[in-house]
Amino acid sequence: MFLYCGIACRRKFFWCYRPLSTYVTKTRYLFELKEDDDACKKAQQTGAFYLFHGLAPLLQTSAHQYLAPRHSLLELERLLGKFGQDAQRIEDSVLIGCSEQQEAWFALDLGLDSSFSISASLHKPEMETELKGSFIELRKALFQLNARDASMLSTAQALLRWHDAHQFCSRSGQPTKKNVAGSKRVCPSNNIIYYPQMAPVVITLVSDGTRCLLARQSSFPKGMYSALAGFCDIGKEHCLIQSHLALL
Repeated sequence: MFLYCGIACRRKFFWCYRPLSTYVTKTRYLFELKEDDDACKKAQQTGAFYLFHGLAPLLQTSAHQYLAPRHSLLELERLLGKFGQDAQRIEDSVLIGCSEQQEAWFALDLGLDSSFSISASLHKPEMETELKGSFIELRKALFQLNARDASMLSTAQALLRWHDAHQFCSRSGQPTKKNVAGSKRVCPSNNIIYYPQMAPVVITLVSDGTRCLLARQSSFPKGMYSALAGFCDIGKEHCLIQSHLALL
């Protein structure tokens, strides 16, 4: 009886913590891709690409909803070649996530200025005909997308917009250069690193009516505690807990 209960408890423990283990594994893999350019380039070989034009995602209609088609690196290279574009334009892509099987997902905007293109952008109507879809403003399509595509496209659009707006160093005025994953930009003239902004979401006090939850760390002065503040990465809905100081 005790043996059976022990096995049942271990099984319950395993299934409860399996999603957490998967999340940690994915997070570690994404961190590796963001920090290692060679690893990220390798991931592009087997990864999938979401396409944008002027920050509008490519979507296809299916059963009264929108689907976001994905393209392999080989398909993307063929597409660029057909429109007379250099395959180096793929270096403008940004990493936006990965699957549980560690298939990396990237986003590429074909309608923004590119340092790898003679012509500033590819013509939208020709691209839509070739890709059998439409580049639709994300706000208009958001509620007709499934949860995964909505999350991925929101992240992609925000990151692509950030890169488009931060092509020059605010200190030197010189062009900045993104790493392969697009997790940062660096000014070659002074090595200043720019990262996408974190957006504040909410500051809240957790209470059961008579008591409240506060936090502190060893660096806080005596008598100083913290309420909990939520911050989220661009395009994300989940919050990362960050301290908001409150002197009591």
